[in-house]
Amino acid sequence: MVSTGKHPASCEKAKGHVCRCGNCGGSQHGWKGWVEFAREPEQVRVERRSSILGKLTEWWSAKRGTRLGSRAGEVVMDLVRIDCAVWLAREKDGSVELPRQRRGPEAAPGASSDDSQSMTEESTSGAPAPEVASVDAGPSAAHGEQPDRPAALAQVNAFASAMTEGIWQDVVEDLPGSPAEVREIRLELADHGWCDLFIGFVRVLEKFGKAFDEIPDRAKKIIVKTIHRSSRSGKRPLLTKYVVGIIVDKAWAAFKAATVAHSPLLAVLTSEELLRNIRMLAVFTCPAPEKHEEVREHAVEPLADDVQGYVSDQAKEWLTKQFGLPGREVRVARETSA
Repeated sequence: MVSTGKHPASCEKAKGHVCRCGNCGGSQHGWKGWVEFAREPEQVRVERRSSILGKLTEWWSAKRGTRLGSRAGEVVMDLVRIDCAVWLAREKDGSVELPRQRRGPEAAPGASSDDSQSMTEESTSGAPAPEVASVDAGPSAAHGEQPDRPAALAQVNAFASAMTEGIWQDVVEDLPGSPAEVREIRLELADHGWCDLFIGFVRVLEKFGKAFDEIPDRAKKIIVKTIHRSSRSGKRPLLTKYVVGIIVDKAWAAFKAATVAHSPLLAVLTSEELLRNIRMLAVFTCPAPEKHEEVREHAVEPLADDVQGYVSDQAKEWLTKQFGLPGREVRVARETSA
């Protein structure tokens, strides 16, 4: 059972905070719409952002300063996504200097004991690397010179294309079971399966930085474990370790292709840039970040923390009001004492 290839625009440009798309299994949910949004005229983003801020202010006034309901949580997360798109639209030439983000080392630190837990997964490391969307990075650099860094929006789009639609048909063909069972697996994947996948990659990059390529088996185990231990996993009984292993193997090959093989310009990206790209992809793809703890902790919060300004002060204030997310100083102190 394979996809028809006719993916609905309502999923790609999803505005609702749910995904039940069996066609793409959630692999193309949302992110294309946010990439296109970053390419729209600036006035489009200004008007949408202003509309959201107006709604939140009105609701907050009516509630007299008490925490708002679930609808407001959705709107706050949309504001975060709009801010990320605004930043991507502004950084068109790839020239913005990116400071170090927290938890993004260039080299691997000491290993922790729980990462060595044995996990069963099928390995397809010998499979050919998938093709990757081309990246517009200007003219090639002369021999011996560092090539120009592609624009951040092109980076996000390249990773998204490679790690989702670029592997989806192969994933579907390898899924076990009858056509009806495969469809159920696809529907379960649409329930936050892909944003959990990206958070798995984020956690690998947080721990090992660009040294992830030196420990592929261990890194893939961390990603599988992240998906299986997700706060959303209870509603996905068909996403067994075998099924998750299929997806992780193919996504891993696509990620490597995007960073090294088919798009060598992306090989010049720092750990911090890789983290930013995958975090934004997780936020764009997640049907409902307000209901997904891991996306908030490993994507929304670090993006909001970053001094580069991916998330505006206004959005940070609403994140604190609605979700009680701690400020950077509180969070750093908590991590240091852990």
